[in-house]
Parts: sequence; structure tokens; C-alpha cells
Amino acid sequence: MITSVVLLSACASVPPFSEREVCAPANDSTARVTVAYNKREQPLLLRTERHNAQTVFVALDTIGSPQFSATLNAGQLQLDVSPWYRGLDPQALVWGYYWWSLPKQTRKECAESAGLQLQQVGSTITLTQSGRSVWRWSPLQAQQYHLPQQGGRVSVVPLKR
Repeated sequence: MITSVVLLSACASVPPFSEREVCAPANDSTARVTVAYNKREQPLLLRTERHNAQTVFVALDTIGSPQFSATLNAGQLQLDVSPWYRGLDPQALVWGYYWWSLPKQTRKECAESAGLQLQQVGSTITLTQSGRSVWRWSPLQAQQYHLPQQGGRVSVVPLKR
């Protein structure tokens, strides 16, 4: 059972989401994610679905228990977290997955609309906010992204339906 509801905004612990419609995840998807942080690894199943103008993310643990759900609507994230969840900040995890799942051709436009800077050095793409790295991805390890401020690395394995 998910019990707490928190409305998170641009002043929260992670940078903002883009409010532009073109920046919404395009397709429903399911992925197996492994979150590595604090010398631990946590496997989760992450389901993403679009419903009209909002995107819903649901994370389940390995036995199918809901760990958190998040609804993204007009750049605002509403988060419901299970009291038993003991992982990386779910807002940061969803935020990072959101950027990982965006088509490469829209990332720059979406970053600018969210007040972030997208930089590319070699093959590594970094999102920065106020000069600090907040998200990092490389096509050399395309199924993975880093959240430097949270000290996390997330590996993603998309699942086919």
C-alpha cells in the first residue's frame, strides 16, 4: 500500500522537468532498473504509461510490491512512496529515468525549456544546473545513466511486451 503524497516542484531536491509536451515520454514502457548507490544495488521494475497529458511511473520490487508511483503533469511531479521503500530518492530516480528515456533529438530543447544546460564532451552528455552536473549519460554505456548529486548509477534493461 502506498501511503504518503508529496507534491514536488522546481524548488525540490532535483532539477525541474520540462513542461513542454514534446518532452513527455512518447511510449508506454516497462524496464528492469538496477540502482547502485551507497555500495548497494536495488533491482526494481519500472512501468511508464501516458494518460492524456500526464505520465505515470510505477516502481515495483522483485516480488511485485509497489515501492513508489509518480505522476508527471505539466512539469510537476506528484509522488506516492511506500513506507517500506528504502532506496535512492524516488524523485531523483524518476527524474533521471525521464531524461534517459527522452529521444536524443529532443534532449537539448527539453533541457533548455527546463532551465538546464546540456553539454557534450567527447561522447558523454551531461545536464548541468547552476554549473553542477546533475545527470550524465554516454552512448558507450547507453543502458545506464548517472546521478552525480545523489551518488547513484542506474542500469536500465527495457523489456518487450
